[in-house]
Amino acid sequence: MNNLSAQNLQNRGVARAYVLGYPVDIVSMVDALNLIGEFWQNHKPMHVVTLNAEMTMQSLSNNELGQIIEKADLVVPDGAGVILALRARGAEFEKVSRLPGIELAANTLETANRLGKKVALLGGKPEVMENLIKVVKEKYPGIKLTAAINGYFKEEEEAKVVEELAAESPDLLLVALGVPRQEYFIHKHRPKFPNTVMIGVGGSFDVWTGYVQRAPETYQKLHLEWLYRLIKEPWRFKRMAGTLPKFAVSSLLESLSGKMKATIARNPLQEALEAEARK
Repeated sequence: MNNLSAQNLQNRGVARAYVLGYPVDIVSMVDALNLIGEFWQNHKPMHVVTLNAEMTMQSLSNNELGQIIEKADLVVPDGAGVILALRARGAEFEKVSRLPGIELAANTLETANRLGKKVALLGGKPEVMENLIKVVKEKYPGIKLTAAINGYFKEEEEAKVVEELAAESPDLLLVALGVPRQEYFIHKHRPKFPNTVMIGVGGSFDVWTGYVQRAPETYQKLHLEWLYRLIKEPWRFKRMAGTLPKFAVSSLLESLSGKMKATIARNPLQEALEAEARK
C-alpha cells in the first residue's frame, strides 16, 4: 500500500463506500482530477482503478485481483451496476454519479497537456497504438510522449517493456491491457514508477482511434452502455450473462441484509495527502 495511506484513516472530504466488499470512492470528475494533481505535486505513485460489475465479480473469485483493488489509491465507479448498487443503499447515495474510466483518462490527458507532463502509453493492437500516437500528438501537443508500446508482447519481453516505459519517469502511464492483466501489470511494476499516476483504461485506445464505437449518448445517460456493447459484440453475451445477473442479485441481497462492509467511510488517501503536504 502507498506510504501516504498506510496509517491515516481520517476524514478529508472524499467518501468511500463498499460494494460486495470492494471499495468505491464517491468522487466527481473534478475531485478525481484534483487528487491526481495532488499526487503529481507530491511526486508520489498512484494507482487508479475504474470499477464495474464485471471486475467486481471477477474479484470475488480472484483473490489477487481483489487485493489489488483494495490497495489502489483511487477506485472510481465506472460501471452502471456499481452506481445502481450504491443508490439502492439509501438517500446518502442517491446523487452518486458514474465516472467512466474512458472520460477520466481523457480528462487526465487534457490536464497533462496543459501542464506539459510526460506521458507513456501501453496496450492495444500494433495498428491501434500506431494510430493512437498520431491522435495523441495531434490532440495534445503539450504532452511529452515518452513511450508508446502496444500490448502484444511476450511474457519474457515484459521486463524490457517496463524498462523502456520507466526510463524517463513518466508522470502518467495509461495501461490498456484489459482486466485483470492491466491491474496485475500496474501493481507488479509500481516500484519502477515512483512518481507516476497509473490508470488501467481497458478498451479506451480502441475508442480513441476509432476502431471501436462508443455507445451513443442516449445509451450512456440510461446506463445502458453494456447493452450497446452487447449488440455490437454479441460474443460477449456468454460472459455478461454469467456475470451481470449474479452481480445484480448479490448487490441487492447485500443491500437488503445490511451487510455492507461500511455504509460510508472516508478515503484514507485524502488525509494522508494532507499530512504529507504539511511536512
